[in-house]
Amino acid sequence: MLRFCSQGVLNNSRVIIQPLIQKQITSKLKPIISCPGVISRQYAVKLRDEDNKLECIYYGPLTPQIKGVKVFSLSSSAAGLLAQPIIIREAATIGSTSLLVALCSVVGFFTFVTPLLLHFITKKYVTEIHYDPTTSTYSATTINFFLARKKLDFKVEDVQVPDIPGAFTTLNAKGVPLFIEARHFTDPIHYAKMMGYDKPMDFKLGDQTEDSSKSN
Repeated sequence: MLRFCSQGVLNNSRVIIQPLIQKQITSKLKPIISCPGVISRQYAVKLRDEDNKLECIYYGPLTPQIKGVKVFSLSSSAAGLLAQPIIIREAATIGSTSLLVALCSVVGFFTFVTPLLLHFITKKYVTEIHYDPTTSTYSATTINFFLARKKLDFKVEDVQVPDIPGAFTTLNAKGVPLFIEARHFTDPIHYAKMMGYDKPMDFKLGDQTEDSSKSN
């Protein structure tokens, strides 16, 4: 009889104590579980605010084509580097020096010269331009040699339009030549500001002091 009573007391104590322990554990875990959700929401809101602050005002339509050509060029260069020892070994077995020089020249041209030439042509091409209205700052995006995005932040005061534009150059921003097209701007006002069309025109009629000295 005493053993049954003791077992009943132990069972009742377990029924009472286990919910209390579980309640304490869950109450301590709630702040820990809720912290990642709060951090992720705050981080997402911060990213959305930064994205909304920048306005995309320009997109280069040749961006996919340029990326595709550069990917093909880099992949062919990597294949040329891997195949060059095999080609040289096979050409050496023939024993013709002129053939060996010709093969090395062709493989070297497509391996090294073509990617450099493509990069020289496309490095000035602007793929995107974002505008920050709070600071009146433009952010131009270009593609470097390894297809990575390269950003250049500048203001209208940093832009210089050359009198004689160079090859694939529309303007210079902080001394960096950039190529853009007016028709691909979402708002032509930004293009006019960059090119200085909103400034008073200087007709460059000549120096009056030189004219007066020549007349005398």
